[in-house]
Amino acid sequence: MINKQDFLIEEIWLLTFSGAFQHSGIYIANTKEKERTYFRNMLKGYIEQMVLKKYKQPVSDEEHIENIIGISNYTASFKDVLKAPINIGISQKLLNLALKYYWCLGLLPEPPHFPVDRIIQQKIYKQPLVNWTQLDTIDMYMQIINDARTLAKQNNLSLAQWELENFVRR
Repeated sequence: MINKQDFLIEEIWLLTFSGAFQHSGIYIANTKEKERTYFRNMLKGYIEQMVLKKYKQPVSDEEHIENIIGISNYTASFKDVLKAPINIGISQKLLNLALKYYWCLGLLPEPPHFPVDRIIQQKIYKQPLVNWTQLDTIDMYMQIINDARTLAKQNNLSLAQWELENFVRR
């Protein structure tokens, strides 16, 4: 029998994969759902076992970036399912969404960054908007994070708190 917390964690992963992979076109055409499910399960296991436990204590920007890159590198072995390894934009969205959800449930401390997407870039007034599914460099990612960090500091908020207050899905 599944307990409440395990149920919520499974729902978090459903939302995380949905949010990170929407509009991304990562899968090879005609890939069977069974293969996609296997990939998602392996990726979830990797993130839970190798990455999330690092966030039981605060991590630096550098450590967080290493983890984003590590997720992208991990996906390189799934050539039979993916068109290419997932890029920095999709990796950051995947990790940052999971961290945000775990934080909001009280399962992990506050994350160092937030999920970068179109909605939050519009709140930053970032022009031109960067399509997060095509975000392929850490420099572009960190420029968005640093722009948001400036706004967060002006409001005496951390990045995660600022994003939580400003992210509105409509």
